[in-house]
Amino acid sequence: MSDGTLRKRDRLRGQFTSLKGIFQSTRTTQEKNTGNSQTNHTTATSFSASVQAPSDPTPTSSTTLATTAESSSEAESRGAIRNESFQSDSASQFGQPPVTATVKHTAHAEVGNKAEQQDNLTATGIVKGQSLWSKALSSKDLDEERETLNSINFQANALDTVSEARSFAQKILDDKKENAWKIEIKGEKIVLRDIAMKLLSWMDRFKEIGDVIVQFDPVHAALPWAGFLFLLTVCMDNQNTMDAIFVGLENIAGLVHRCTLYELLYLSEDSCGSKNLEKSIVRLYIAILKFLAKSIGKLKQNRLKAVFTAEDISNYLGNVENLEKTVGYDADVAKAQSTRTQLEHLRTQLENINNTTLHIQPQLNNKQDWLEDSERSSILKWISTIPYRSHHERINAERLEGTGMWVLERQDYRTWISSSVSKLLLLRGIPGAGKTYIASKVIDSLHSDTTGMQLAYFYCNRAEENRREPDSILSTIIQQLAQSPFDENKLLKLIVDIYRDRKKRGQLSSRLSLSESQQLLVQLTDIYPRTMICIDALDEVAEDKRIYLLKALNYVIAQSKNLVKIFATTRMNPEIVAQFKMFPRIELQPDDNISDINQFVKTRVKSTIVDSQLLSGDVSDELQVEICEMLCKRSKGMFQLAALQITFLCQFRTQGNVKNDLQTLPDTLAAAYDDIYKRIISQKGDAPQLALNAFRWIQCSYEPLRAETLLDAITVEGGRSGEFSSQDPIDANDLLKLCQNLLVFDEPLNVFRFAHLSVQEYLETKPELSKASSHTEIAKRCLSLLCTPGSWDDYDNITTEEGQYGDRHLLLYSAVFWPWHFSHCEDVNWQTLTDLWNS
Repeated sequence: MSDGTLRKRDRLRGQFTSLKGIFQSTRTTQEKNTGNSQTNHTTATSFSASVQAPSDPTPTSSTTLATTAESSSEAESRGAIRNESFQSDSASQFGQPPVTATVKHTAHAEVGNKAEQQDNLTATGIVKGQSLWSKALSSKDLDEERETLNSINFQANALDTVSEARSFAQKILDDKKENAWKIEIKGEKIVLRDIAMKLLSWMDRFKEIGDVIVQFDPVHAALPWAGFLFLLTVCMDNQNTMDAIFVGLENIAGLVHRCTLYELLYLSEDSCGSKNLEKSIVRLYIAILKFLAKSIGKLKQNRLKAVFTAEDISNYLGNVENLEKTVGYDADVAKAQSTRTQLEHLRTQLENINNTTLHIQPQLNNKQDWLEDSERSSILKWISTIPYRSHHERINAERLEGTGMWVLERQDYRTWISSSVSKLLLLRGIPGAGKTYIASKVIDSLHSDTTGMQLAYFYCNRAEENRREPDSILSTIIQQLAQSPFDENKLLKLIVDIYRDRKKRGQLSSRLSLSESQQLLVQLTDIYPRTMICIDALDEVAEDKRIYLLKALNYVIAQSKNLVKIFATTRMNPEIVAQFKMFPRIELQPDDNISDINQFVKTRVKSTIVDSQLLSGDVSDELQVEICEMLCKRSKGMFQLAALQITFLCQFRTQGNVKNDLQTLPDTLAAAYDDIYKRIISQKGDAPQLALNAFRWIQCSYEPLRAETLLDAITVEGGRSGEFSSQDPIDANDLLKLCQNLLVFDEPLNVFRFAHLSVQEYLETKPELSKASSHTEIAKRCLSLLCTPGSWDDYDNITTEEGQYGDRHLLLYSAVFWPWHFSHCEDVNWQTLTDLWNS
């Protein structure tokens, strides 16, 4: 038995058990009240008796009575037959012996009291739910549409109707497999392939719980689905009408499923919220039936000429959308007043209602190649060598549990994630506000999605040359999309063919260009039903090239025939906003992440106390609370500022000093950095020079230097005539102390980094650490090393694998990259460098 079958069996078993418990409880209560004990019946018999009786519709006209409801005897017969099928199927699915038809018919005969039976069903909350379609259909508000609705054949079983409608929808989706299937509504291009998959998903969800639902009201439960079936069959030959109808049907199918869950969960309670919810659902059902009637009526006028436009559908759905909000509000009230604890599986479905994408895996049978490990590794390295997973793991390790959760709950995000429109969602915020943590939270959330979605992500970093270049960013995203989601030994054939072609022509040194990457991304996203791309810190992309990345992302969104969603973070950069002005964005305000900041401050303060960094660990509970409250207020929504303020407090040795300084802590990042920089420069001995050297190398090195290489580089000194010298070695902990927490050590990647981008930006405002000045100093040291013959002997015993910068020692780095640093030098220092080169 497959995993999917097992999961479905377990889900149905839970559904059956929950409902059986409700019926048993209801039956027991009624027996106590009436004194008619029926303890000789089995649980299965009681359950069978309880579920057989359908509800009686309450028509308002003889026409409605004749065309929308069965006679009492016919309904009971249908209910009994349906019940027998349900009992037999349920028994076989759950490993129980089937109940015989004789027992069930006996149970049916013994029910006797119709009022008691109705009360029993009402207590479960299911009769109310099923009778709502009948109430809606008999409403005077549908007098004009009733003739059209009565012409639909909804006498068939609801599950059969849903299955037939699903088959039509699946056929339409299959026919569109290779096409760019989109429709424009209100300026947005909706990906209809995604709409179709959602429609299939809603139908599947209804079938999961429908086996229990339809037995109580098999006629009216089929009504909306019969309308779906009619519309799908009639409009198959009319492309424009079919596209517009699909959008409307997906919307309605989702509402039908949501309201069905509301009915099962909340309408059994005798509360004000439950009563209001019932009225709201009936009004919504009336609006849904009006939509179906208008659609059917227009198509019936002339099947060949009737054309639905996007505007028609939008207008028809207007009232439905308004009533949907009312139902949602009333459901929240009913939920708050609900005391029931059963049917937990239905509550789970309701909580996950927005996850509507069908579990359809991409068809990759002819689009991927199985490869030996060595060739697969070579291809992936040819595409990109950036360790994107390590970047994500490092950020995740720093992010506290729950940080960024507020973004996932924002309506802007929920609308973006559930929409069938390819679009970008931009998160903008001030420096130090935790945008990178939020990006990692979104990535983790998308990682947990199991609906056939393909995910790629990238963390831009201004301090690393290859992490701020558009071609490197796109190549790394391509590398992720090229990997098969089902078999780690396979890569998509599209990429393999490009690699092998270049290898055959001896052009492997030629990497993917920006234009090639752009086209490849479109082709790759056309393979997957849904593609999610996350890019953190767009503002850290090289300023003179950023526009090319922004245009490429826009191009992929516009050209891909499947659904493409991009989540990006940035600072308040007007150029980026201008490029994406047509897309939604979230403006990160200080109040948005206040709970995250509070958690961060409390955790960090507690950590400094435990590690004896703050007052040697001797901090009273009252002072700890006071510190946390003050830092949360003064952080202004910035994690980085809060972290720096905690660092300042650790300097003091008495509780009195700590209390006094709480009132005078720097209240801006610039003020905090000023204070730290003054302390660095005022250190004794060669400490200030070593710190400045470290800042220069981390700021301007072409690629991240491994820790050993950086520690070697900061001790190198060069003279005007080319002599090379080195100071005493320094270890990692000493360097971190010298730099006063402006640097951090990334242990998994074995590299040093600035604690935050704002650190680098601040340091670049210092004349001695301007980029041109730093490149000049690095070029001088590289040339000094290369121009001193004796220095080569020190590196003879160190080997480096070609292309692996992680093993590159200082001499090799100098030999490869000194021209690059030379090209970025200040003009006034060129003579000095020329003298070094000539020597």
